[in-house]
Amino acid sequence: MRLGSAYAYCKPSQNVGLKLDLLRGLPGYVGHATSRINRLENQDNYSIKMMRSWPNTYGSALNCSVFDGHGKKGAQLSQLLADKLCDSLDHREPCWGKQDLKRLVQEYARRFPEGNYWKHKLATFEKFYEKFIRNCNSKQELLLMEEGDNAVLVQNGGRMIFDKMGNIIDKIALLTELDRLRLFYGFAKFDLDQCCDLGTAAGSTASSIFLYPYDNPNTPVNGGKDDDSWIISHSGLLKLIVTQVGDSKIILCDQDGIAHSLTTTHHTNSSRERRRLSLDPSGLNPDAFGETRFLNNFANTRSFGDMAGKPYGISSEPDIFSFLIGNTLHLPRPERSKLPFNGDECFLALVTDGISNKLADQEVVDLITSTVNSWGLKKATPQFVAEETIKFIQAIASKHSDNATCLVVRLSNWGNWPNVDRTGLQRETKLINAQSSETKLN
Repeated sequence: MRLGSAYAYCKPSQNVGLKLDLLRGLPGYVGHATSRINRLENQDNYSIKMMRSWPNTYGSALNCSVFDGHGKKGAQLSQLLADKLCDSLDHREPCWGKQDLKRLVQEYARRFPEGNYWKHKLATFEKFYEKFIRNCNSKQELLLMEEGDNAVLVQNGGRMIFDKMGNIIDKIALLTELDRLRLFYGFAKFDLDQCCDLGTAAGSTASSIFLYPYDNPNTPVNGGKDDDSWIISHSGLLKLIVTQVGDSKIILCDQDGIAHSLTTTHHTNSSRERRRLSLDPSGLNPDAFGETRFLNNFANTRSFGDMAGKPYGISSEPDIFSFLIGNTLHLPRPERSKLPFNGDECFLALVTDGISNKLADQEVVDLITSTVNSWGLKKATPQFVAEETIKFIQAIASKHSDNATCLVVRLSNWGNWPNVDRTGLQRETKLINAQSSETKLN
């Protein structure tokens, strides 16, 4: 794990400016921890950065990402993604458009001719572009589809929200066609140009958030792009963009301490992925560990790298979700229920499958909230609870447990959840069972 330099610039007054290291200087707002657990190598990586040109055209945006590498060069690939992927998106309006994306699909079809996936995508490009780029509907952008244990996020109320000043907030039109094009094209281009060069020995997931203030274009920005004090002040609504490739998870804790999964996993047990890949469920057989793998080899149906699976549909095409969250102080009470999670959320957690395979979403949230409740707000910062989460995974890990990474991003209602631990008994049972197994081995 090589930590880069990422800085936030805060201007609490006109005369004083602060330059803060995001990875080391803001433990009370962004926490991060990782461990190889019981593997020989830690192939997880993560990045925490401020973006200056996109997606917030009026100021800065906080980007947090986790990457779970696999294969002989998995650590190298996940580090490459942590260093460069989101930086490749952070520039002013792109000079490319729809035809550039089509040419990129043509290049994929030329470079990976063995399967039919890219040929089919090229043949149906117009339909694909209309559905996922130009007219991405609320079902894809705001609603998580019901698959397995993933709950449906019901669209609350109407499309429009009114603040106390009577200004209209459109909670659906958070992303433009150019925003979605940037993400689809940027991910696919980066994958083809840089990740596939590592050959068949490397693959990685990528789960990211882009968080920034909901700014009215007509409202002047006092601090400009070099004022990141909104991270600390939490004074208004925030736009949250989530991108997902693979099976790491992004979890939101609402004001009631309830966990909400903001991502779906890209596995063969997903009916949506089976449709995308034209897979026959009857032809999928589980391995000795009970897992069903794509092409009898790949746990994930989407990833960066994994060149051997590219001809057959293992792509870096991201799921894209957008949400309006944050402080509801300036919203009338009746309008708050129109927000997807009712506003005043507590925190976001980004975890790799070394954690999500051991703990359910609510267990992750309860582990964090109960740690804060036990140690107090002064001690239990996001940095502290991220480290405690990793320590808990180490305590319940088996001999072959996977790498684990946890990022915790503080939101406006941090610490104000109910003093309730809904899954304490389940976590205690897992801890006792792990200790019992260790005793038997000794």
